[in-house]
Amino acid sequence: MLEVNRRCNSIEELRHDPELLDSPVGRVFPGVNHSLRAVRPDLPPTSADIVIIGGGIIGSGIACHLWHVPSLRRRMILLEKHSFLAGQFFQAMNATGQRVMRSPYEHHIAPDGDMQMLDFARLHLDQLTSLEREQVWLGLSGQRAVVPLDVFIGHSTHMIGVHQLRKIAYRARVISVRPDPGRDGYLIATAEGPVIRAKTVILAAGNREAVWPQVFSEAARRYPAQVCSVYAKPALNPGQTIAVVGSGLSAAHTILRALEAGARPVWILRREERYRCADFDTAYFRTEGIARFRRLPSLARKVGTLLEESRGSIMLEFLPRLGSLEEAGVLRVHRHATVLAVRASASGRLELNLSSGADEHVDLVILATGLSPDTQLLPDEVELLADRYPVLEDGTLEVSGHPGLFAAGPLASLTLGPAAKNVDGARLAAQVIIPALIEKFSGSRPASFTVRGNFAVSFPLKAGVR
Repeated sequence: MLEVNRRCNSIEELRHDPELLDSPVGRVFPGVNHSLRAVRPDLPPTSADIVIIGGGIIGSGIACHLWHVPSLRRRMILLEKHSFLAGQFFQAMNATGQRVMRSPYEHHIAPDGDMQMLDFARLHLDQLTSLEREQVWLGLSGQRAVVPLDVFIGHSTHMIGVHQLRKIAYRARVISVRPDPGRDGYLIATAEGPVIRAKTVILAAGNREAVWPQVFSEAARRYPAQVCSVYAKPALNPGQTIAVVGSGLSAAHTILRALEAGARPVWILRREERYRCADFDTAYFRTEGIARFRRLPSLARKVGTLLEESRGSIMLEFLPRLGSLEEAGVLRVHRHATVLAVRASASGRLELNLSSGADEHVDLVILATGLSPDTQLLPDEVELLADRYPVLEDGTLEVSGHPGLFAAGPLASLTLGPAAKNVDGARLAAQVIIPALIEKFSGSRPASFTVRGNFAVSFPLKAGVR
């Protein structure tokens, strides 16, 4: 049965206007210089007190928060495998054709006291559409509001520049992180050659694409020009029939991108789609929701909650649009269907045999089958629950049994809950990690520490695995 959850943390029910999905992209805001996100091309130093691995939204956000602690600011470096901080995140948005953010105006990488994203939007109201300006006023009243991707990119770039992250960000592809024998710290091996000796490491590697079902991995090997990831941004041509596989937001955006290109999309879902304001229950953004998650009686219950909340869902604004496209016959949808076989037909197209008994002949298969935490850099001996979640020390976010190795972003989900992987996960992780770093390098742990924001959360400062 179609699942629609209209709870959006609003004081009144909002219009989920599909036109909100059409925000223009590519706007350049005065004073925002994208070269400020460029990482340093020279080799990183061979030792550092704090090494952040991953310069995406989470890693950059944590670095911005650390910058505000003078005793830690000069101790950190950041390693990013791409040329620009947050570059992979923005490229992924562009690949799917996404024009708006799903997370609200309250979620961004700016520490408290810096320019908040709503303020950034207000400063550039003249460059926003009337519909986008209405969303700004909704955000100012504390209600759920849709953020244009351009605003999010502009604000993030401004914050990265303000905190001068390019001075500490080095381009390096990390191969492994392992304990430093006989020392307190870790050895970080990089593809570029240098091994970096770090006293502490913050893993902020983010997500990676989930493993494809075997039928698709084999098809991609046999027909590489016709089976690809949604993040590869394949060329779409008028008249093509495009199979989009997946039930989440990336699949929905790709369907619209296909239609804009004049192609004919076919949507294949294992279940029925579900529509929500956020990609998980909005309660997990707030203090009470995070506390509720932390009180779950076992790790198994936490893992079950995380897996359920990570199941694909779509912004409510898509509901009327996709519904009307299906009703008009423009979009063919196969629900409760999986692809059993993929083979080339005599015409050069691909024939998809579905579990429902239907067959589809398509020119291209685009896989939008989800993401999972990137666990590749965790030491081999670290046990993962559900093959994706390490157990952490609740009071510090250190990986259990590995003091000084901190996890952030999706890897911190067993402690921070579903919100860990969200943009605001940087704020939540910084709130727990920074006091532990202050203690390590100053010898005393602060009695309390709060990274403030619209949904500030205070965590216990005593370490201990639940």
